[in-house]
Amino acid sequence: MRNRRGRGAGGNGLLPTLSVVVVLVAAAEAVRWAGWAALLTVAVVAVVVPVAAVVVIRRMGAAYRRDALRRAGLDRLDPRRFEELAAELLRRDGFRKVTVVGGAGDRGVDVLGVAPDGGRYAIQCKYYTRAVGPGQVRDFVGALQARPYRDHRGVLITSHRLSAEAARTARDHDLVVIDRDRLGDWLLDAYRLGPGRRSPVWLARLRRGRGSPDEGSRVPEPEPGPGGGEVDGPG
Repeated sequence: MRNRRGRGAGGNGLLPTLSVVVVLVAAAEAVRWAGWAALLTVAVVAVVVPVAAVVVIRRMGAAYRRDALRRAGLDRLDPRRFEELAAELLRRDGFRKVTVVGGAGDRGVDVLGVAPDGGRYAIQCKYYTRAVGPGQVRDFVGALQARPYRDHRGVLITSHRLSAEAARTARDHDLVVIDRDRLGDWLLDAYRLGPGRRSPVWLARLRRGRGSPDEGSRVPEPEPGPGGGEVDGPG
């Protein structure tokens, strides 16, 4: 009987020990899973926050561009005023000898200017409400091969956009393209033609404050363009 009581006492001591071990193991597992949960949370945040920031910045940039184009009255200009707007932006960026050519005999070149580094630029302005096509780009490339413009860098500015094929043609011939979005950047001083800084739109907007997006350049007063769904400039 005495021996059985001894074994019973030993058994009774084992149960608390096992309980403590189980609790410790459970606690260790909980800590381990909590660690994984924390790591997973950090990983998700590390991915989601930058992506969300990029989306927000892009939306801000698009809104700032729309505001800049609206303030410049882009959709209420006519082809001649569009050329004058391009000329004023060139002057703001330090171009010299800026001339609005236009008219008969211009060979498709609307504005000429000399960049601060001495480079010569020949600009064609397309005031369109439709996409510029590849044929129009090729015509401009042909104009740049004429004697007066052979040493000029070609720039195509449009109030709309280029078709995919037109954009490829422009790249193949090393043309600088300023479409509607880039024009908005230019008005905000987030883009400069020729040598100079290029900034994110949101940073340019912060630098300039919430005033007029084109402070420092004299944007022509908008005039109503001719009616209809398409307005084509003389270039």
